[in-house]
Amino acid sequence: MILVTQGHEHGVGLEVFLKSLLRLPKNICNEIILYTSKEILIENLRILNWTYEIDNHYLNFFGKKIKIVEPSPSELPQSTSSLLAAIKDIDGDKDVLLTLPTSKDQLIWKGVKKAGYTEFFRSFFKESNIAMIFKGIEGFTLLLTDHIPLKEVPTSISSELVLNKFKTVIKGLTKYFNTPREFIIAGINPHAGEGGLLGNEENNLIAGLKSARLEYPHINFQGPLPGDTLHFEAKNRESKVFVYTYHDQGLTSFKEKNGLLGINLSLGLPFLRLSVDHGTAFHIYGKNKADSSGCLFTLQEAYRVISNGYK
Repeated sequence: MILVTQGHEHGVGLEVFLKSLLRLPKNICNEIILYTSKEILIENLRILNWTYEIDNHYLNFFGKKIKIVEPSPSELPQSTSSLLAAIKDIDGDKDVLLTLPTSKDQLIWKGVKKAGYTEFFRSFFKESNIAMIFKGIEGFTLLLTDHIPLKEVPTSISSELVLNKFKTVIKGLTKYFNTPREFIIAGINPHAGEGGLLGNEENNLIAGLKSARLEYPHINFQGPLPGDTLHFEAKNRESKVFVYTYHDQGLTSFKEKNGLLGINLSLGLPFLRLSVDHGTAFHIYGKNKADSSGCLFTLQEAYRVISNGYK
């Protein structure tokens, strides 16, 4: 099953999700469970001006239906309550989780606001090696660090972090997609440091790569290379992972190449988590203007994964 969580109640998540359902066949809709407030769901259905019926925990619309689960009343933000309800129900050997966009103040665990879904999962599952990786039309982009200040990037990248991220990604991609054959890794500094001329921040990265090559001799690890020309190294993108050292270094080129057709993946969880690679777009909430192509792409990929079965 594909378990979908509501996200922010005043973001475009439910809008793009519902629009995507219109373009999905019945058999895929039958595999979807939506965790949401019925009040917010109905509000979005009215915005779309749909004819619908909600009966016996199902949303029926235009000859299709999906199952609805309404989280128990809670003082937590709706993004968190819907997420916790889905985590409680998910079968990690059969299901995938699809989270709709939320804002940074809506994910709370043990009274602490988290900077995003990935940070929430790291705290909830007490697992620091969860990896944020992105899938586009072609290939994958991995971030060694994600939602941290730029000044903390060099000190955050240890040889252990590099090796552990590679382990998590190799295991996850092998289970849900295909075993990667090559990692192409960017340096931190311009020109990957020019052998120390522009800085020595690559030293821990180089040490981590050395350990990875010893542990995975069948995989080619290239780098560190200049981040601005990294993508030129790819021939067969589907078997390659582009690795960037910080958030905007990797996602600027990823989003330029893929637009809305990008998927945010969390690997290292007891299940596969996917999300659209865009935000809440509060400024167009309620206007029926949101583009649903990214959500459709993500739902189709989620269905492909559960249809193929886990390896």
